[in-house]
Amino acid sequence: MSITQRSDKKTVSGWALNKGRGLKIAVLIRNFVVTGGAERYAFQVARLLAETHEVHIFCQTFGRELATGFTIHRVPKPLPGPSFLNQLIFSHYCKRMVDPSFDIIQSHERVGRFDLQNIHCPCYRGFLTRAKGIKKALLWLGELTSPRGLAYLGLEKNQFNPRPGRRYIADSAMTQDDVIENYHLSPDLFTIAYPGVDFNAIDQAMDRVNRDQARAELGLKPEDLAIVFVGTEFKRKGLDGLLAALALVDDKRVKLVVVGGGGGDIETYRRMAGKLALTERVYFAGLLPDIYPCYIAADIFCLPTLADPCPIAPIEAMACGTATIMSRVPFCGTAEHVKDNEAVILDDPRDPEEIRAAISRLLDPDERGKIAEKGKKTARKITWQAAAAATEEAISLALADREKGR
Repeated sequence: MSITQRSDKKTVSGWALNKGRGLKIAVLIRNFVVTGGAERYAFQVARLLAETHEVHIFCQTFGRELATGFTIHRVPKPLPGPSFLNQLIFSHYCKRMVDPSFDIIQSHERVGRFDLQNIHCPCYRGFLTRAKGIKKALLWLGELTSPRGLAYLGLEKNQFNPRPGRRYIADSAMTQDDVIENYHLSPDLFTIAYPGVDFNAIDQAMDRVNRDQARAELGLKPEDLAIVFVGTEFKRKGLDGLLAALALVDDKRVKLVVVGGGGGDIETYRRMAGKLALTERVYFAGLLPDIYPCYIAADIFCLPTLADPCPIAPIEAMACGTATIMSRVPFCGTAEHVKDNEAVILDDPRDPEEIRAAISRLLDPDERGKIAEKGKKTARKITWQAAAAATEEAISLALADREKGR
């Protein structure tokens, strides 16, 4: 059976089966792992598509435990960095390696050749166009004289250059609107597919994880009230404000566990925690291959993100039964389908006092329990199956456009 269950539209499976086969799909993702939001999205949707179709993964690195069910194609990575140069190299090699036998090229990266583009981040150009006055002029001057800026602006301009058969999947309405604002594409070219929750993995984690042991491994004592933050780009994800808010919380039992690599900035944030007299209250766990024990160990999950199209971590935390704090739209696209009281929604995630008030609200065990229960019910409705079904629908539309020559 196809992932797509709607009978009012022709499904991709139906299109393929009429030709006696499933589709041959190329999925382009530089790192086929599950330690980042876009990467986890790519894996989960590809895994479900592979139940019906022949899925090939083109990547520079991959987790060997994820390879089952796919054909993996290693894309050369001749240089360790910088990131923008690797992005150009990846685009170049994918153009050469993905042959015409593929029915659909689905990319999660900025590349020169694709049929279907998943968008997981705000437009690079948007940070320049939203600036005002002299700051705007200086930013543009800096980017247009920078190899990095020119590379990203060039890749993005090509990415959003409409061509016959090209379509886009945005992981939130916020993401879609950002692209339309910056590149004036037709909304008809977009499908929205929110990130989902892997219920099987979470349920298995709930069965196997000993909460007390998980807390101990994160440096937590039985009496501690644990806040967990998950994110790789600490500044964009709002860790500065969260640390400032924690310093305003008088209850010394409240501890913060920071999960993520920090883009090389962990030491900077350790020093920040030290200046705020939080050294004994903040534990930097780094990148973890299994995030679910952290959600289970937590009393509160907090992500006061400043610019995030649709982070997966808040929904996963809610699905684990953890009371969650997150930013509102337009800071966080996840809030598009989460109501206040299903999580605590921050009006201004830049305000440490508001974050402190949200934390204090959830220190009440009754309030924390109510939020956690409502949030869990909501999160359990947000599935990867729905994201995969939306992807199949977008593929079907791209194929129909191709057949019509538009």
